Amino acid sequence: MICGWLWLLLSPANAATQLPLDVPLRFGSDKSVELAVELTRYRFYQVDLVFPFETAEQRANAKRLAGEPTQSCKPLKDCGVTPSFLVTIRRGADVVLREEKTPVGIYAFSTTGFNRMMSKTPLKPARYDITVEVIRSPGELIDYRAFIQFTTDARSADLKD
Repeated sequence: MICGWLWLLLSPANAATQLPLDVPLRFGSDKSVELAVELTRYRFYQVDLVFPFETAEQRANAKRLAGEPTQSCKPLKDCGVTPSFLVTIRRGADVVLREEKTPVGIYAFSTTGFNRMMSKTPLKPARYDITVEVIRSPGELIDYRAFIQFTTDARSADLKD
């Protein structure tokens, strides 16, 4: 019995990355951010830009920068500030995804931030390296501290091969 517990404690675990994974991004000084993730499930994963806040004043500013929900922001002419990014996802030497994105509006929010989706792609279990490069940043974002978030919808089902 004791040997069994010791074997479990000492054996290497297939450690999946805990999601969501946040990496800070400071506009104007950070040219890119990198994330390394180990995935154990085949499903859709997202790369988001998060406009964080802690106080009511910061929330109002984050909301102004983020804009209205994605589906209604264009008719309302309030899509927020629109930086552009180059998102690259690699599995070893293979490039799984490389796309330029200028996301608008918000698709989700929490008690600490507004989320803007940059990319959503199906990924199989493996280790991935993700690079998000800022290729255009409006002046009002200079020195703004945002986050790049890698996440999935926990309610979604796994994909089949």
